[in-house]
Amino acid sequence: MSLEPSPPRAVPTRDGDGLAVAALLLGATLWGCFWYPLRALEAAGLPSLWAVAFIYLGATLVGLAAARHHLGWLRQAPLWVAGIALTSGLSGTAFSLGMIHGEVARVMLFFYLSPVWSVLLARLFLGEHLTAPAVTALLLALGGAVVMLWPGQAALQIMPADLLGLVAGMAFAATNTQVRHARGLPLRIKTLAAWAGAPFLAAGSAGALGMALVADPRIIALALLLGMVMMTAMTVTVQIGVTRLPVRQSSVILVFELVAGALSAALWAGEILGATEWLGGGLIVCGGLIAGWRRRQGH
Repeated sequence: MSLEPSPPRAVPTRDGDGLAVAALLLGATLWGCFWYPLRALEAAGLPSLWAVAFIYLGATLVGLAAARHHLGWLRQAPLWVAGIALTSGLSGTAFSLGMIHGEVARVMLFFYLSPVWSVLLARLFLGEHLTAPAVTALLLALGGAVVMLWPGQAALQIMPADLLGLVAGMAFAATNTQVRHARGLPLRIKTLAAWAGAPFLAAGSAGALGMALVADPRIIALALLLGMVMMTAMTVTVQIGVTRLPVRQSSVILVFELVAGALSAALWAGEILGATEWLGGGLIVCGGLIAGWRRRQGH
């Protein structure tokens, strides 16, 4: 999961670009396994919201160093930067909390509705038309969500972690819509803004909820290091892949994130999806692929 790249400027895309494919697979795998260090930090005594705050703070420090020559944009376009920081911070915080407290694969699948929300937001705010493929994608993905939430029950059964996944996906779609609209902002500033919102939002929420920061300083340092290394690697590798590969290829490879998440959760946490969840998840993935592919092609 990464910000969509700015409109390409003479960046060649080639099927089978080995480096880009490897980078995208690595990024997708890391995102799929991101739940494990999150839960490990909480088990080590760092409350979930504080874990999110310090991980994203570590990434923000790297982002500040990388964007040091572009920081003037923070004054030139403060509203765009603040908007991206707010929605991306909400997305990162909600997604991370869902992964800690819910079933990994379910949270990821509900997050994967984000291409659908992007289609709707692009229609509302960017004036993009709803085509037949886009409508098909919407119906498939939303139908899949209903299948997952209504497995033989009298009413929809949505768990708090499912809701976190949905909120994260909606906020991620809002972030990408802003990123596409703010075309003048350097990518490094957009990435910095995407990381910088979560520490404020997560730490502020922890304070509002009375969640005291009582943890071994070494665990806090580990969370910062995870942000500086893992979060940066996850973002950069996905960015390389989606920039250099055709959408028809990158969209499919990114689904490996779901595979990595489901397999790692099954192996390390004993979380197994049922047949109904696989069916609903399959519909969501199909809808997300169609929506993301057609939207990025500009149809």
